[in-house]
Amino acid sequence: MWREGGGMKRMLLLITTLLLLTTTAVCGGWGRTQAPDSGGTSRGENKNGKKTVIVSMLFLDEVFREAKKKFEQKHPDVEIRLTYVQTKDNWKVGDQERFIKSTNAEMLSGKGPDVLVLDPLPMGKYASSNALVNLSRFMDQDPSFHKDLYFGNILDNLHINGVLYGMPMRFMLETMVGDEGAVRKAGVGIDDTVWTWNEFAETAKAMKKSGSPAAYAASPPSMLKAMVKADYSSFVDEPNRKAKFDQASFIRLLNEVKALFDGKVIADKPAVVSFKSAYIQNPEEFFSFPRALYKQPKLYRSPLAVGQKPGGFYMPEQILGINENSTVKTEAWAFIKFMLSDDIQGVNGLGGFPLNKDVYGRQLDQVLKNGKVKIEDGPEEGGSVDVNPADIEFQKELISGLIHPIPTNTSMIEDVLLKESKAFFTGQKSAEEVAKEIQDRANTYLNE
Repeated sequence: MWREGGGMKRMLLLITTLLLLTTTAVCGGWGRTQAPDSGGTSRGENKNGKKTVIVSMLFLDEVFREAKKKFEQKHPDVEIRLTYVQTKDNWKVGDQERFIKSTNAEMLSGKGPDVLVLDPLPMGKYASSNALVNLSRFMDQDPSFHKDLYFGNILDNLHINGVLYGMPMRFMLETMVGDEGAVRKAGVGIDDTVWTWNEFAETAKAMKKSGSPAAYAASPPSMLKAMVKADYSSFVDEPNRKAKFDQASFIRLLNEVKALFDGKVIADKPAVVSFKSAYIQNPEEFFSFPRALYKQPKLYRSPLAVGQKPGGFYMPEQILGINENSTVKTEAWAFIKFMLSDDIQGVNGLGGFPLNKDVYGRQLDQVLKNGKVKIEDGPEEGGSVDVNPADIEFQKELISGLIHPIPTNTSMIEDVLLKESKAFFTGQKSAEEVAKEIQDRANTYLNE
């Protein structure tokens, strides 16, 4: 989806972040590379008698280097070995699919690393195949782990059949930023605690009558993809490897998306629009980034799917899981706990909101103490936004109400949606025909 005007530096950062979630970079084919300060690739006990924990990821975020160093200082009997895809600059079409298939083959055959960054991988498939450790049990049985120190709503809504298999280190807040001047001019009321995409469309139509531009800009397939991701579990049952795109609700969604474009509510090319989606990456950006989009912005919760439970949307990041076949589960769990500690969650430059509530609280206190946040992008770049206690409370309210995780491992399904839905939006095939094709391709992928 497109955003109009400003925000270029911040946008490049976000694009890089999302690229790392959805793109596999490679060196020498598509195999993993080790951090220079790591030893071999065998797990268990190394030649020095230390326990070895292999931590695997697509891209080596520098925070893992920092965590390895500090963890090994506190645990001299454990060595953390980091394996990753070496560079984000050397990749080609097809690498991501091959990487996922390779990792699937390892994990589903009892092999693989001890700890995985699960963001691009089919966590539900691993969970249903008993390839991942039940982290809920570890949390309950570890007296040193205090769940109340972390955002419980973020963790609880990542459960698969009542069990947590992946522990996120951080998260981003998905929002809708509106042009408050245009909203006021139209005289429309918005209750973003319960509004759906259908109500968003009605709001947009009312605003258009008052002379406002299109409400939003996206290509029809991209709009469909975003709406499916927002209610992903209604269309994809990953643990049971079943797609649900042949049901009436998806056919209805196809027609609803088409109607948005036919009615010119949404522009199908970059345009001046009244609303823009935005991922907010930290407490300061909550105040500054909307001003990169509009002179009079207002931040709203993202619209819900029809029938979806009221609540906010978030994208979990750096989701860590433990291989059920690891011989060093205790040490792997200790490393995950360390990643949640103040030492790591408070590292400067760590993107996203921290899962650790104390670290978040200190960050928010500092923002309030400063009283202003610098605008980093857009036409007002270099200016500042005043911060007051009411704004702080609104941010806390939004975060406490986050219950809908945006999945990060949907790239293969997204490709299917983007490619197959074009035939419907261009009038070449019916909604029913396209739904069947998407259903067949999605099921093929889910059962590979």
